[in-house]
Amino acid sequence: MREFMRLLFNKRFRNTFFMFVRFFIQFWWLGKTKKFIHKETSAKRYKAVYKSQAAKFAKTAVEMGGLIIKLGQFVSSRVDILPKEYTDILAQLQDSVAPVPTQLAVSRIEAELSGTVLNLFTSFTQEPVAAASLGQVHRAVLKNGEDVAVKVMRPGIEDIVALDLASLKVLTTLASRFTKVSRFVDLKDVYQEFEEVITEELDYQKEAKNLEEFQSSFVGFPGVTTPKVYWELTTSKVLVMEFIEGVKINEIPHLDGTSINKKRLASILYLSYLKQLLEDGVFHADPHPGNLLVKKDGTLCFIDFGMVGTISHQMKENMVKLAMSIYLKDAGGMVEAFNELGFLRKNADKGVLGKNVKVILSGFSDGSFNFEKINNEGFLEELREFLYEQPFQIPSRMTFLGKAIMTVFSICNGLDKDFDIVANTKPYVEDIMDSNRANPAKDTVIDQVKNTLLQVIPTARKLFTLVEQFESGEIRIQPSKSFEKQILNHQAGQTRKIVLAVLGTGVLIAGSQINMQNETAGLFMMVGGGLFTLLQVSKRSAPRRRRAHPRPPFIEEKN
Repeated sequence: MREFMRLLFNKRFRNTFFMFVRFFIQFWWLGKTKKFIHKETSAKRYKAVYKSQAAKFAKTAVEMGGLIIKLGQFVSSRVDILPKEYTDILAQLQDSVAPVPTQLAVSRIEAELSGTVLNLFTSFTQEPVAAASLGQVHRAVLKNGEDVAVKVMRPGIEDIVALDLASLKVLTTLASRFTKVSRFVDLKDVYQEFEEVITEELDYQKEAKNLEEFQSSFVGFPGVTTPKVYWELTTSKVLVMEFIEGVKINEIPHLDGTSINKKRLASILYLSYLKQLLEDGVFHADPHPGNLLVKKDGTLCFIDFGMVGTISHQMKENMVKLAMSIYLKDAGGMVEAFNELGFLRKNADKGVLGKNVKVILSGFSDGSFNFEKINNEGFLEELREFLYEQPFQIPSRMTFLGKAIMTVFSICNGLDKDFDIVANTKPYVEDIMDSNRANPAKDTVIDQVKNTLLQVIPTARKLFTLVEQFESGEIRIQPSKSFEKQILNHQAGQTRKIVLAVLGTGVLIAGSQINMQNETAGLFMMVGGGLFTLLQVSKRSAPRRRRAHPRPPFIEEKN
């Protein structure tokens, strides 16, 4: 309460606070009156309020600057918190505001680098080439003739950020105590994630280290580069790096006038993120087009490493588990993977959710992945409504990851309308599996194959027991002639699948033993055996003709 009373004397806090109070009163009034009006009318009123509030927030954010713009961008990806009417408008917020006067920027540069701009650079552009809520970029030329980009933090932004963070902390505390939001989302956790990201963005030395780590990781990776950092001219408030001549990756008309292969560019971007997510465990968390530049020779350049995300080993394992469950159309496995990743709320009914997931999975054809289907506006709307109505949440540590992945997919699809995820993933997987070098992704895939086989083997044992009961006469079947033929054919097919699955499992186990003496041969046998077993388990029986009134078999069990 003392902190709240202190903040009330600040005009910036009052503007933010009373804006949210008005939003709360509007929701309270809608909740009190909706019982007296028709359901459809109530829904229309809610949507109208969502739109008006989002527009008001966006207008206020642009006027005030600072963290309010960042907050709008941050929550625009939280479809588990906000409805579509909100996220659509907030997603339009661009991290670009009016720059501060050049003299103020120059003063901060000179104070940080202990020298005048004239002595530090041969030339320095007065107009910034880019401006954002926390800083802006000027172009300059060093004494040795090299072109550089000088990124300088806005003077006084540290105090504004501190005030805005204190304001958001008070608001989230009040919202948790006096609203129902805390029932389905941990606002404290959301605030902590936002605070951590912003705090790191206020340290340009941290950004420079992120940039160089990325640069080191991608040595030898074709088609990807980053700017060079000039450490002797870099502080926590000023970052001097190589100036990159290029165009934004989404500026298709500019790319059309060159010999750049856009299909190849889409593939490079996608594969670079596979490497970041599955190998490095560290990824560029803000891959919007302004941070992805394309040089004349088609090289993709990542810039602005203020926002970087990390992925734990356990998270990578669960992501592989989720991918395998989707491939096998295992709704139960998907629900468990979602739960382990933190996507399910505490009150989630896994049984009901599993049935809903089965319905979604049935909409995809066997063995294919249609990117156009999931990129369809109608499908995305249905998916968003499903996520909003079901007990889903986006884990705090997954917010930036999810936003980055969707942004990358969108850019790839813009560059190549026929972009095929499966076709682009296959050579990457083959490369890491064939390579002799240590690779975290390889270990994750192998571990997941082993875990899947451990689940398959008990099921196979049950099927063997059932076959033995049939053969010994413990279970007798007296079906009609036509049904008898069908069941015998089905049994023969299942038996073949079981035998082949056991054969594949044997090859995998043998490979694990040979691996100690011959790593290449052992790994080949393990992967081959594992994939062969999974193939048998995931195969579907041939479709049978439907009969109008099938005659059910009569089954009796001997004592």
